[in-house]
Amino acid sequence: MFARSLRIAVAMGFALLLASCSVFFGRSIDRPLVYYVRNVTVMADARIPLDLIESVDRRVSAAIAATRPPAGAERVVLLVKIDRLGFGEGARRRLAQADFTVTAVSVETGEPVAKGTFRVNGPTDDPRWARQALAEEVAARIRFAFSLTTPRVRKTLPQRTISTRLASEPPPVIVPNARVESPRAAPVVRQAPPQNSSVMAVPETAVPPPPREMAAPPVADVQTPRPAAPAQPARRAADIGQGTPVEQGAVGAIRLRPDCDPAVTPDCSTSP
Repeated sequence: MFARSLRIAVAMGFALLLASCSVFFGRSIDRPLVYYVRNVTVMADARIPLDLIESVDRRVSAAIAATRPPAGAERVVLLVKIDRLGFGEGARRRLAQADFTVTAVSVETGEPVAKGTFRVNGPTDDPRWARQALAEEVAARIRFAFSLTTPRVRKTLPQRTISTRLASEPPPVIVPNARVESPRAAPVVRQAPPQNSSVMAVPETAVPPPPREMAAPPVADVQTPRPAAPAQPARRAADIGQGTPVEQGAVGAIRLRPDCDPAVTPDCSTSP
């Protein structure tokens, strides 16, 4: 009888201990909760890789930004602490495993309103994707626990390669960009400082526009006349030897007799 009473007392003490922990730390996360989640902080000790912490923080932050705030919900911030990173057991001995704790803290009071401990397993053992896949599993468990929206993945459309140009058409001519000249600066009009109402306003003189630059008239090419070459003096008939050509403008004589020349020999008669 005494042993039975002792067992009942121990059970009741254990139940009271659980109830006190629940009151102190808030209710446990055993179903999806609805809060107005404002922010998230992910922390861990030096044994946890930094890229895993950054990946979880980035995914949960994107889910918070994509979630529409529920009307009248309590505003909280999430504190995520990764407690252990290792491998599973049995068939999951090659898959990564993580234990983490999520605590929802009220923004108004600063007291924890909900707390839960979770364990997730990575879906792949490929070393290239194992850590990122484990981070996605952690973020997915947090999204489900606090009713957060899964952000949409942006899809990049492939570049269109269809063209309406026929194959027989010549290729398009690509004109290089012409150098754009900087426009002339507009004249700056100085504004007069504000004057008191008691002083008579003096009409301002209109500022004349700046003079425009006139284009110079086209200049025709003027050809300078070349001086005429001086006339060459006429050579005498005696200076012109046999077989030498007579230049244009020179004075010469024609020999009619082969034995003598009447222009040179005075004894030679003009008749043969």
